Amino acid sequence: MRYGVKDWDRSVEVLREADSVVVATHVNPDGDAIGSTLAASLALQSLGKRTYPTWGTPGSKVPFAYRFLPGADSFVQPHEAPDEGVLLALDCGASDRLGVLEERAPSFSYVVNVDHHSGNSNFGKLNVVVPTASSTAELVTHLITDVGAEIDRDIATCLYAGVVTDTGRFQYGNSSPDVLRLAADLLERGVPWVQIAQEVFESAPFGYLKLVGRVLDRAVLDEDVRFVYSWLTLADLDETGVALDETEKLIDQVRATRSADVAAMFK
Repeated sequence: MRYGVKDWDRSVEVLREADSVVVATHVNPDGDAIGSTLAASLALQSLGKRTYPTWGTPGSKVPFAYRFLPGADSFVQPHEAPDEGVLLALDCGASDRLGVLEERAPSFSYVVNVDHHSGNSNFGKLNVVVPTASSTAELVTHLITDVGAEIDRDIATCLYAGVVTDTGRFQYGNSSPDVLRLAADLLERGVPWVQIAQEVFESAPFGYLKLVGRVLDRAVLDEDVRFVYSWLTLADLDETGVALDETEKLIDQVRATRSADVAAMFK
């Protein structure tokens, strides 16, 4: 048992015994969600299991910044995933984050809920929820290792992408010594960290620069409660040529002011 989670060992057993696993993450997935899902899917495939990586938004596609990740072309639409076997839900703070997959969850023999968000609703039959973990990718690293998978370069690359994004490139308070050691272990497996940094953090369409200007120009600061916010509209996306899945990091621009403790980005 890791992290003192009572369902850890049983979750390992269920995944080890499963023939088919739907690996699902939350709607509007970020780097941790995408990286964790692909890593878990690749690892379980290496053990001879059928996997269906997906999330609950019909017509969805992998966000541009993460299309370079190994296995990114293996995602299936939610309707293409079966309603049987095990549902491995990753990075979902509540069941409604599964989108259209939420109503299908009772059809599975097990729902294994793996997440690091505090306030998780423990919606799974088995719950591996560790609010002290840096990311879901951190939990997936240990989970797939305990299941018996070898972490190769492709799996490590996906895991590293999840860790580096959810720790803000190791700048946030969740970047503990253990997390840095985990990242070092992944890098030793040949992770292309320079490519990850460029693709995820330094590769945006020119229109994104224009969109940043709009968002920052609109920013509003409530000094009494130290709250800053801004917003964007569909018209902004149309006029700048930026896709919605390319707006994930706008919040980082808004939260950069020292005058606020809380920031929000409305879309």
